This record gives sequence, C-alpha cells and structure tokens, in this order.
Amino acid sequence: MKIRFSPLSALLVMLSAASLPAATVFMDFGDSSQVTAGNYNNFTKGAVSVLSIADLVDSTGSATGISGSVSGFHAGSNTSGATAPTGAAALFDAQATRDNFFGSTGIFGTVTAPTGTVTFSGLDGSGATAYTFDFFASRTGVVDNREAEYSIAGIGAPVSVFLDASNNLSNTTSSTGIVPTLGGTITITVDPGPANTNTTGFFYLGAIRMTSVPEPAGASLAALAGLTLLGQRRRKA
Repeated sequence: MKIRFSPLSALLVMLSAASLPAATVFMDFGDSSQVTAGNYNNFTKGAVSVLSIADLVDSTGSATGISGSVSGFHAGSNTSGATAPTGAAALFDAQATRDNFFGSTGIFGTVTAPTGTVTFSGLDGSGATAYTFDFFASRTGVVDNREAEYSIAGIGAPVSVFLDASNNLSNTTSSTGIVPTLGGTITITVDPGPANTNTTGFFYLGAIRMTSVPEPAGASLAALAGLTLLGQRRRKA
C-alpha cells in the first residue's frame, strides 16, 4: 500500500518545527555588591563569590536546565563600567554594565590572570539548536586600548569576536550560529585581543546575552519525523 501525505498536513508539521520559540538568557559578571535584579543570572566576585550556577533562568524567569561556570580572571572585580549604556549596549541593564570580571597577562597585585573561561553545560547537543552570544564590557576613565578576544567553541572550530572596553558605552560584539558539542557544552575563552595596548594586558567581561534558536537542519529533521509519524498512522488505519 502506498503512503500518501496531505500537503497541508506536511506543511503544518514543517511550520510547527520551524517556529520553535527562542530562549534568551542574560548574565551579569561583576561585583557581589552590584548584582542585577530581575531575570539576570549573576556571577560575582567580592564579598560573595558565585562562580557556578546550576540552572540558569531565561528572560521570563523560567528554568532552562543549562548550567554555567566561570574560572580564571582575577579574584576581584572592576566597578568602573558604563552606568548609562546606549546604542547596541542598551539591551543590557545598567546595573549589569557598570562592573566586570577582568584578567591580565601582566602582574596585578601579585598574580597574573591571562585567561578567563566561561563554560555552559546542559545545552542541546543534538545539532538542532544554535546559540548566539552578545558580549559587553566597559572600563571608563582610560585612554589606551583594552580589547578582549572572546573565543567561542562548540562542535566546530572556535569563533573569535573582539571588543575594546575602553570608555565603551554603546558597543557590543556578537557571534551567531554556535552549535554545542555532542555533550551539550560551549566554552568561551577570554583574553587580550591583538589590538590591546595596555601594558598590563587588562581585558574585561561585563555581560552576556545568550539566545538559542532552532537550526534549519534541525527543523527539517523534526518535520521529517512528523511526516514519518503521519505515515505510520495512515498504515495503522
């Protein structure tokens, strides 16, 4: 018996698969005395250090099942960031833009912190979901270039984007289409960018917005699965 699919049924399945909602997660990296209220995930250093969050919430306050952890960076935080973000940076709350985690290739205090790392686990490792990352950092009152390189690694080759934090009030930098590893992880490595001219090699991370969207390939697979299910139901009928 031949299996025939209704064109309307096939279209509805494909549209349903392609219109899965995106989820947005906001993160603030800064001082424990300046946490951001609302549906922000606060990683902090200072009097209270929070370097790991087991279940990040999204912009609606719903649990995502995604965990985040931070390593590297200096023990303290920088609190000289933008207090009134403008332009592209206005997507972040002003409380999130006013402080930063920071590192340095040179000695600060008695130690160096040449690399900072942010690791996300519990992501969709099926290949059906890609993630976009928007980064912000700001260090006001300086005159040199304090560019950071944000290298994002998922299942493919790492992708690097760059942002100069010096007196930054409005600029962000973004990376799109990052697919997690099969184990559901994405790792972000932060260090000085090639344009950084600071003699101590200071670099910063103030805030991240992570957005997940279904991959077209994943949507097609979901549609195919739906069509298969329709075919099975027709055979049983």
